[in-house]
Amino acid sequence: MLSGKTTIAKIASFAGVGTATVDRVLNDRPHVRDEMRQRVIQAKLAIESRGEQATFKKPHRIRVLLPEGAGPATEFLSAALQEYGRFENAFVECVFTKKLDPAVLARKLRACARQGINAVAFQALDEPRVHDAVDELAEFRIPCLALMSNFESDSLIGFVGLDNRSAGRTAGLLMGRSLHQNAKVAILSGGGLYRVHEEREMGFRALIRSESPNIEIVGTLNGGDDIRGNHEAVIKLIKEQPDLAGIYNVGGGNEGVIRAFSDLDAKGEIVFIGHNLTRKTKAYLLEGSMDFVIHLNIRNAAEQAVRHLIAYLDDRPFKPVRLPAEIITRENLNGVSIS
Repeated sequence: MLSGKTTIAKIASFAGVGTATVDRVLNDRPHVRDEMRQRVIQAKLAIESRGEQATFKKPHRIRVLLPEGAGPATEFLSAALQEYGRFENAFVECVFTKKLDPAVLARKLRACARQGINAVAFQALDEPRVHDAVDELAEFRIPCLALMSNFESDSLIGFVGLDNRSAGRTAGLLMGRSLHQNAKVAILSGGGLYRVHEEREMGFRALIRSESPNIEIVGTLNGGDDIRGNHEAVIKLIKEQPDLAGIYNVGGGNEGVIRAFSDLDAKGEIVFIGHNLTRKTKAYLLEGSMDFVIHLNIRNAAEQAVRHLIAYLDDRPFKPVRLPAEIITRENLNGVSIS
C-alpha cells in the first residue's frame, strides 16, 4: 500500500530501479533478488518517513554480509541494519553467506567491487582469503567494517561489537562465583575462524586461572556454532565427564546445549552461560536451564555500524564506541532489548 505522496515512480527513482521492479516488490511477486527487494522497501519507508528530503541526495549502497543459519540474533541484526539505513540516507543490503566458509565469504566480498557498492560491513572470518579480499576492496576504495567479529588489518576502517575478551572474563567471573572450587567446566566453541570466539575463550581462561585456580577447565569443544553440533558435543562431553559442573558457550547454538541437558536429564544441574538474549534464551533463563546470558544490544550495534560507514563515505568524523556487555539473568529480563 502507498500512502500520501508516495508513488511507484518516486520509489523507483530513489531506489535506482525500474517501476516494474517496484510493482513486483509492492505486490509481493516472485523473481526479485533479495537485495533489490530490500532497496525498494527501504526506499518506500524513507520517502514515507522523510518526504521530499528523501530525494535530496543519492543514497549510499551498503552491503552487509552475515552468516546464514546463525540464529535469531543475526536475523534481528539484519532487520535493524536496514531500519537504520533508511534514516541515514542509505540502502543497506543484507546478504546471507554460508556460515564458516571463508572461500564463499571472500568471493562475495570481491563481488562488491563490480556491483556498485559504496561500503561493506561483514562478520569477519579470520582467514587469509578473507584478508586478501578486504585488501582488494581497499584498492577499489570500498571501505570495509568488521561487524561483531574482527581481525587485524590496515584495510579495515574499524570494528563494531563487544570487547570480547572482557565478555569472556565476565563469564569467567560468573562461573567462578557460581561453583565450588573443585568443579570441572568446559568451553564450547565454533572453531577457529571467529576471532570473537578466541577472545572470549582467552578472557574466560584468564579469569578462571587468576581468581578460581582450583576450577578445572577440562577442554574446549568444537560444536560448529550450531544446534546439532553443540547437541552432539555436549552429549559426548557429559558422558565422558559425569561430574561436569559448568559450560560456557562462546558462540551460537544454545538450543543444542539445552537439548543435550534434556536428553540426559541434566537441566538445572550444570551452570550454563552463553551469549545473546533471544526469545529462546529468555525462556531458558526463566525455566532455569540457563543461568546467565552475556548480551549485546543489537540495535546499538546496527546504529553504530551504519553511522560509522556513512560518516566515512561523507568524510565526516565519527568514532564508534566499544559496546558494553550486559549480564542478563531471569531476575532482570524486563525492559531488555531481545534479539
